[in-house]
Amino acid sequence: MNGVSIPELDKDREMKPVSSFFIVMMCLCLLGSPLLISAQDVPVSSPYFKQAYYTNPDGGALSYQIMIPENLRIDQKYPLVVVLHGRGGKSVAADVLAKDEMRTQFPCFVIAPVSGRQAVWAKPGSWEEERWLDRQERNPDVIALIEGMIQSSPIDPTRIYVTGQSMGGIGTFGIIAKRPDLFAAAVPLCGGGDPASVAAFKDVPTWVFHGENDRVIPAERSRVMVEALKAVDGNVKYTEYPGAGHNILRQTYGDMELWEWIFEQSKTKTDAVDPMQKWMEFMTPGQEHEFLKQRVGRWKMQNRQWMAPDQEPVETTMVTEYELTMGGRYLLQRVLPMDYNGMPFEARGFIGFDNGKKSYVSSWIDSFGTGIATGIGKTTERGINMPPVIEWTWTLTDPMTGLDSKMRAVETILSEDQFRFDMFSVLPDGTEMKSMEQVGTRMKQE
Repeated sequence: MNGVSIPELDKDREMKPVSSFFIVMMCLCLLGSPLLISAQDVPVSSPYFKQAYYTNPDGGALSYQIMIPENLRIDQKYPLVVVLHGRGGKSVAADVLAKDEMRTQFPCFVIAPVSGRQAVWAKPGSWEEERWLDRQERNPDVIALIEGMIQSSPIDPTRIYVTGQSMGGIGTFGIIAKRPDLFAAAVPLCGGGDPASVAAFKDVPTWVFHGENDRVIPAERSRVMVEALKAVDGNVKYTEYPGAGHNILRQTYGDMELWEWIFEQSKTKTDAVDPMQKWMEFMTPGQEHEFLKQRVGRWKMQNRQWMAPDQEPVETTMVTEYELTMGGRYLLQRVLPMDYNGMPFEARGFIGFDNGKKSYVSSWIDSFGTGIATGIGKTTERGINMPPVIEWTWTLTDPMTGLDSKMRAVETILSEDQFRFDMFSVLPDGTEMKSMEQVGTRMKQE
């Protein structure tokens, strides 16, 4: 990797420390593309932190800074501290952990992600008056980054901690509510959240801090969360500073007792994220794959295709066979050879459900092109006892430009023996037109 090699073992089989540069490059290469972020989006000032950029499998992009343990050894695993900044953009806890005496006493990985100006870590849930309720939540991208680091870096999955102030305090409550299995401890400062969510993370050791006279986020926001946690026998501590306002950062993060408490926390191995378990969950067919089985068989497809808004549709009939393959993980689609408007035509496709992305996936090739079209589908429930609708986004090559183009499609399950597939194209003026309508009817076995 850029000419940097892993240090070899000496004769006594003792592992030597690995250079900081090597580990940083290893982490960044495995997790995503390194990219400098702008000065206004740098939450940590310490030179021990390196700037990076991460793109998760779903396409979410996240700027962050990372600090690795001093004298890191690849035969050891280290805690990970996640620091979520407030609206002001600074991650004070990360700067504290970057002090030389802290690096010596508490060797750990530290990441300080950047939310972006038009996003938040998490929405407070019940706070209707908050102005950011319509903004994007970035915690899913933070979770993806953490999971990537567990896979690629010497991270101890039983010792992952999260803290943040203000908006970061809200984000701390939000992220442990979303993924309590990831975290061994949480420290939200001058934040708050949705008290209805506390049952999900009641077993995560949580130490809450707030200033009594906070005029930015009232202390009542934290008090409500603490009382809700106590009501469900949650593992919670609360410190409220008398007479203090919103700025309690130095007072809190400068207290060694807090850090000693954090690094003492550890999940049992059964509670921690198990990479092998995640892979088993990823590879095991589930309920959505049972849904795919309903399509197995031979179907008569009635097609209507529009080449332009003012033209009559081309109407054709084709026969499509569906069969399960690879242990029920994928549905193989085969359009039998036919004559399509005077031209020979056949096609193949795969349909599956990606357990990682939590979405349907598909690919398509046919004799009318040389590219591969790919689709991502999300299920929309229509009500009790009503079959679902799958909203598809298809990506295919535009033969005029050679560039990718997007098409929208809607797959409606009408019954066990009938479905409809509608596809829509975008016209040059930006409007949408229906380009294809396909109705499939199951052919009875003779």
